Amino acid sequence: MSTSQKEPSSQAPKFFVAGVDLGQKQDHSAVAVVKKRDKEFDLVLLKQFELGTEYGSVVGYLKLLNENLRDLRRIMIDQTSVGETFMSMVNNSGLKNARGINLSQPTKQDIMTFLKHCMEDGLVHIPYDREFMNELNVERFELQETGKLKYSHPAGTHDDRLWAFALAIYYGRYDPPGYHPVAAVNKYPSPGNLMPQLPRSLWKK
Repeated sequence: MSTSQKEPSSQAPKFFVAGVDLGQKQDHSAVAVVKKRDKEFDLVLLKQFELGTEYGSVVGYLKLLNENLRDLRRIMIDQTSVGETFMSMVNNSGLKNARGINLSQPTKQDIMTFLKHCMEDGLVHIPYDREFMNELNVERFELQETGKLKYSHPAGTHDDRLWAFALAIYYGRYDPPGYHPVAAVNKYPSPGNLMPQLPRSLWKK
């Protein structure tokens, strides 16, 4: 996979989408937020939680993110390994723009194929992060006898942030209805000031 090296255009963002990959003891929970501008995607937030982080803390983080980021249209959550447990917590928290999805092998293939094509077409913009770049580059795929691709990562590595990012990109291709949990002073943060407008606590690893 490759990423765009050109500077994103100054066009005002249309909306934001978050992807969430859940882990706990062996894998990290991760959150990625992308800004959708026409057909382009900017990665604006990438959060990896410490191993063992309770799901209640992840839900609290998503609520904080939802309250501080303008026009977060959708939070897509991979609930494959946690079933309905986490989604029940999310629904009880009042996050009405959150959706859960079980990632089957065909769905994973669709998500990764879409991400790959967007990257090859220069539609994805990622701030330089050596660890995340390594995560993108070490992901493996194996063609099974069924003709489907199976994704994995080498021992000692993780792909939690990759899948959170891929989910956000994939569902960012849609145009979900707007959702505003709090009154917004500005409809959109200016592109240059997006990160400073978010609380510093959102960026700590």
